[in-house]
Amino acid sequence: MIPFEGDFAQNYVYPLALGAYDATNAPPGFTVGKNAFEILADTAQPEFQGLLAQANPKHKKMLQSMLDQPSKPQLAAATANSAQLGAAVRAASPNQHFGWVCVDGAKQRLIVAFRGTEFFHDWLDDFDFIPAPYRPIPGRGTVHMGFQLVYYAIRANVRQLVQAQGKNCKEILITGHSLGGALCGVAAPDLLNDVADGLAPIVYTWAEPRVGHDDYVSFFNTHVNVCYRITNQWDVVPHLPPDLAEYEHEGSELSIDSGFSLDIVRNHVLVSGYLPGITRWNADHPKQATRHFGVRSIGMLAGQTV
Repeated sequence: MIPFEGDFAQNYVYPLALGAYDATNAPPGFTVGKNAFEILADTAQPEFQGLLAQANPKHKKMLQSMLDQPSKPQLAAATANSAQLGAAVRAASPNQHFGWVCVDGAKQRLIVAFRGTEFFHDWLDDFDFIPAPYRPIPGRGTVHMGFQLVYYAIRANVRQLVQAQGKNCKEILITGHSLGGALCGVAAPDLLNDVADGLAPIVYTWAEPRVGHDDYVSFFNTHVNVCYRITNQWDVVPHLPPDLAEYEHEGSELSIDSGFSLDIVRNHVLVSGYLPGITRWNADHPKQATRHFGVRSIGMLAGQTV
């Protein structure tokens, strides 16, 4: 197992996950058109239309919630609560921006950062557990139909960007928050199967729900050897779909504590639920010299598969 890097999660990965929400500016340190490229939905794409025809209204709610997200996030740490979300304004027209593909040339690292949606309650309140065969690679298990539907809205574009921009890279970092975390879970094996097959994978997700059944999770874990799911212990989203519906998590969990709140929005949003939590985790797990891994956090292998 590659150890969990708390500083890496907080100082490198978190800004990318948060930056994925901003369609107007590239993540910090990157420049649009130079080393940052938009992931755009294409709802006219034939493969997507084929899946859409099979989807029920509950699945379509996930996609609509993504399209309703404004071009910049609206909730700040001081105002991230259910009341503020209820007053938030939806996009005037569909927001086709679903994140960024960035190139960190100094580290020879390709980055895929998927955004989620602040309107996660749209699908959270009416969630179903309907699975579907994993479409990108047949015979590899079943995943949640709604997550796969959202992925197919961007699949053609993200694969083209990864193939075009990853030529001089040695590894690929895939990250995302909430529904964007679910996109990581569906996209990673697909990308690594061909367009990114020469890149070493690193997956760090935030507030990711369960994506698939045990057959898909087993397939994922044999192909993605570095996958950490960062979960706030007070957040309900990582517990969906329930394990009673036979859904499982891939990779290893890294549990953080943002502080108790009864407000599901505050617990789930990156700025209020996850930045405070990962900051506290790093403070509680100081680095020290280890025999085999160099200077690392004493909680570096705290992750567990659940």
